[in-house]
Amino acid sequence: MHHHNASAKTYARVTSNRLMTSEPGQRNVVTNGTNALYTKAGTLRGARVVASKSTLAQLGNSKSSQKYFRAYRVATTNRGSVYYKVVSFDQQYRGWIYGGTSTAAFGGGITTTDTMTSAALPSSTTGYSLVDINKNTLWESPKWSQYLAKQSDMSGYKAGDTFKIIGAATKSREGWLYYQVVDENNANVTGWVFADGLKQTTPTTVGSVTINYDNAAGQVVGTAKWDIPSSAVKTGATVATGSKLGDVLNNISDLWTAATAKVPAGYAISSNTGALSPANVTVGGSFSVQVIPVANAQKVEFFSTKSGQALVGVTNPTLTTADQTLLSGKTGDKIPSSVWTNATFKAGGNLYSIANPNGGSFVFDAETTAARNTTFDGTVTLFYK
Repeated sequence: MHHHNASAKTYARVTSNRLMTSEPGQRNVVTNGTNALYTKAGTLRGARVVASKSTLAQLGNSKSSQKYFRAYRVATTNRGSVYYKVVSFDQQYRGWIYGGTSTAAFGGGITTTDTMTSAALPSSTTGYSLVDINKNTLWESPKWSQYLAKQSDMSGYKAGDTFKIIGAATKSREGWLYYQVVDENNANVTGWVFADGLKQTTPTTVGSVTINYDNAAGQVVGTAKWDIPSSAVKTGATVATGSKLGDVLNNISDLWTAATAKVPAGYAISSNTGALSPANVTVGGSFSVQVIPVANAQKVEFFSTKSGQALVGVTNPTLTTADQTLLSGKTGDKIPSSVWTNATFKAGGNLYSIANPNGGSFVFDAETTAARNTTFDGTVTLFYK
């Protein structure tokens, strides 16, 4: 006489279970609803459901950053399945979820995610203060953008300190803008703050200069006003109407920077602006800059090989038709060496010598490897010394 064994369900067993050591920010995930969350790997004996597929689908589509999950343990079963132990950022849900068949990437019921999306910096980045430190303080990572995000250490902060903005990002789910800032008086005070928690303290202006933009025929095609900020003035200098900028400012190139930023639409600064030095321009006076229609302005950048600094005030030269042809090509194409040996870069050529707005001139440096080993990418960088 023979008898049948009662058919027993076979359960998987765990062959490895370890704490994950990769960068925590790389382990932020969303649940996608294809697998449920269990008290232990779902194929193990006694595993119970913590959250159903439909609940996890809802959390995955949530508009709240609190519903992201962080993976922190990984287990493999004898059947080759990978399970991750995860916890929701708000700690409401914690358990094991099927994660595919490879520990190299998240699969199965979870998908990797970026909790923040990078954003553009504001046009002005310095001189911000905190509106209300109790309402919007600094965070090491914006609140809810990481699991157990912490507030920054504010022990070095003094009321009235100003901040510089060094980063910007929005919360991927809520779309709220955050700025990464550093205290201009104490670099140890740094972190992320909700954008509305900052206000820019307007620097006091001590005078102004009118910028006139002249075309090649000498006609004024636009004007702009540069308000001189008190922060630009040399320590101890008295600023009176009529005083020369060369005597009162830390950096004369600040006026060039302003002139470049305020160029009228459709125009670009011409390299023929040449020897116009703002040093002799007076507070309350005017400064003329020669401009050319953008149609004739090829995007060319001038750099000093000595310092690697862009040469301010000569960012858009007047290029002859021949120069434009010479410096145009398909994006990604190597610029042929024949370009650099062209007559335009030799003594007497159009691009051989560039007047320095602050006096003197620079000559083309054909020897820099940077000048030679380059590609067309919409901007041709020329090196001068």
